Amino acid sequence: MQTARLTITGMDHEGCADALTEVLENVKGVETVCVSLARNDATVQFDETVAQEGLLAAVIDAVNDAGFIGEMEQAQAAIPCTGACGHCRRS
Repeated sequence: MQTARLTITGMDHEGCADALTEVLENVKGVETVCVSLARNDATVQFDETVAQEGLLAAVIDAVNDAGFIGEMEQAQAAIPCTGACGHCRRS
């Protein structure tokens, strides 16, 4: 499992975080999503064996298409989503 963390710009309220969570859950290869309004970020875990090469670009595109601005903060193999933001939805 790999994890990517994105900085998100443009979220005003929890509804934005909920909407963005739903958008990211629909990207093929994404396993878990944690969007935090307080931190203005999103943590996305994905199965690198299922994900295509362009998955991170697809995640950024999905964020931008939803009306927010997403920038890759980091992508690593060992940043577990703790669920502390309260918005995780595990597949």
